[in-house]
This record gives sequence, C-alpha cells and structure tokens, in this order.
Amino acid sequence: MIDIFISIGLFFAYFFANPLLYLGFAVIYWLSAQRVKQEREAFHTRVYGRVSDWVIPFVPALLTGLGLSVITVGLGIVLTLELILILSVLSILVVLTFQVRWMTPAFVLGALLLFYGSEPLLGGVELFAPVYEELSAVPLFVIASLLALLVIAEGTLIRTNGVSYTSPKLVRSKRGKWIGLHETKRLWIVPIIFFVPEGMIPAASYWPIFPVGEGGWQPVLLPLLIGFQQQVRATVPTIPMRTMGLRVMALGILFAILAVGSYYVPFLAVVLGGLAIVSRELLWVLAKARDERQPAFFSSLPKGCIVLGILPGSPADKMKIEVGEVITKVNGQAVNSEEGFYEALQLNSAFCKLDVLNTDGEVRFAQGALYDGGHHQLGVLLVKDDVELQNSII
Repeated sequence: MIDIFISIGLFFAYFFANPLLYLGFAVIYWLSAQRVKQEREAFHTRVYGRVSDWVIPFVPALLTGLGLSVITVGLGIVLTLELILILSVLSILVVLTFQVRWMTPAFVLGALLLFYGSEPLLGGVELFAPVYEELSAVPLFVIASLLALLVIAEGTLIRTNGVSYTSPKLVRSKRGKWIGLHETKRLWIVPIIFFVPEGMIPAASYWPIFPVGEGGWQPVLLPLLIGFQQQVRATVPTIPMRTMGLRVMALGILFAILAVGSYYVPFLAVVLGGLAIVSRELLWVLAKARDERQPAFFSSLPKGCIVLGILPGSPADKMKIEVGEVITKVNGQAVNSEEGFYEALQLNSAFCKLDVLNTDGEVRFAQGALYDGGHHQLGVLLVKDDVELQNSII
C-alpha cells in the first residue's frame, strides 16, 4: 500500500518538478497584471479580479488534459526524455517572445518538425549530431499526430473558453475619438499523460509499467502550454472568437490528414511543421485585418449609449444588462453620452429604470436598486467622452 502512494506521489512529482509549469504560472501572473493595469487606466477600476486569470482557464484545461490523456494512452504515444527536454526548451524560447498567440502547439511542435527536416543540413554539425540521434528514437509521424491532436484541442478551448470574460479596452480611433474593443489573452496549462520507455526515469517498485516486447512503458504527467490572443472591435466578441476556434479546429483536422500521410511519406511531417506555423499565424493576421476593415462597434452613438462592459456583481449585472446592448433611456431621460448617462442616473440615487435595446434590435426594460453610498453606481462601462468624469464607472 505504501508503494502505491509513493508511485502516485512520483507520478505527480514529475509534473510539479517540470520548470514549464512554473513558467506558465509566471506568464499567467504577467497577463493578469497587464490586464488589470490596462483596465484601471481606462476605467479607474479593474473589471475582473486577478484570480480570474487563474480560475477561468483552470477547469477547461484540466478537462482538455483528461480527454487528451485518454487519447495519448489509448494510442500508446511514447516520448523520450530527450524529446521532452527539447520540447521544453522550444516552449521556453517561444514564451520569451512575450507573444501569447505564439505559445501554441502549432509553433512549438511545428518548429520541432522543421528541426527534424533540417537534419541533412545540420546533422553533420558536431553540436547537433547527438541531438538528431536522440530524436530518431521517436518517429516523425508520432510528432505530427501529436501536433494535429493538440491543435484540435486548442481550437476547442478557444471556442468554448476563449470567449469567457473578455477584457474591455479603450483606444483612440484614427480620427482621434475614443472607441472600445474586447481582448482575450489567455494561457491554458494542460496536463497530459504520456509514456516514456521503461528505465528512463527512476521508479518505485509499484510504478506502473506496461510491458511491450522486451521492455515496457512508464506513464508520466507533463504540462503543455496553449496560448490564445485576439482583439475584437467590430462586433461583440463572442462570434469572431468562436469562429476562430472553429477555424483552428479545421486546421487541426487538416493536420491530422497530413499526419496520417506522414506515416507513409515521412517528409509530409516536415511540410506539416512549416504549414502549422504559417497557417496559424495567418489565421490571426486575417482575423485582425478583417476586424480593422469594419467600423468600430463600441463607439459614440447619436441615440443611446452602447455597453462596453459590465462589472461582475454590480446592479447592471443583476439586471442582466449585456455587452453590446444599447441603453437609450435612464430614469425616463434619453442619453447618448457618458456625461448625460451619469446625470440621468443621479435623478434617483437609490433606484434606476433603463430602456435597453438588445443586440437583436428589440427594446426591453430593466430596473433595480443601486448601491447606497458605494463606489460603484450601476456597474456599466461605456465608451468615454473627452470630458473626464471623476471616475469612469457609471
């Protein structure tokens, strides 16, 4: 019984001893600090607490890791410790670019496949010769299959979790007017079970070993980083971000077809590596260009004030006011600016009635009590005017 607990402890110890895990923690801390700083500069308050950057991606990453582990164990994907070390080094190099959108399997595993394909050029170099010798222990189609699998998982995470709790921002348009946008910068730390050949890691007497031929496989738990970054200014963030998730999933399916082909034609795996890097970046570039060609959605309107953000737990949140809706009247008074909204709200300091135009163009009415003497009034974030209010939360 003691050996069982020792084995379980070792299984998780290898996970928590991996430096990539703590590098992921550092990235999330940096993203959280950066987001809160930007929100305070724009609205004089943070929209979401720092803990949300840890909590929001946690369960989706855990469930994704569980699903991926079932597949990797079922397929019997075996990695060597040398390959795991190289993947960790590549991940660290990508993280040091501080570009969250590059912290994806498409870039890390794509770079690894390109490195594989460079053997005719670099294999004779004394520095790289032993590296290629170690890499040859893992077939190219295994890395290609893993890339495809992780890109599909990335698309699933973007579609289901990337749209959650996007951060509102204020920027100047080309004409110098304030406009709003929503941004997601998210990092998922996904725990996945892989196999390594027996004897490559120290093991307790009860460490599970799956006999294969003359040897066996040992399971290890590894953290993999999946990053996502996207800004949306031309519409509410839900639609384009979910569309991005679907497109990434479609890429993963295409990569899976190429991975199967690489079993018969190994060079296809190298082609897949280059294609993964180029196509994943191209998706981001095209989405950004498409968004910037359209007029800003969150901007000043002739009639009404468009909702850029809602503070969690505020009266507006309890009244089910949603991002992208237009508030046309406050306490019976028509509004079309942040200053006018604030003045109309003061007509009744304890209660408010709103006329709201939803994203389908239908009018509805909302009402509720306000905080008594609190810092927040209604909890609605609007696109600000050049008239500076004492604080930007209405």
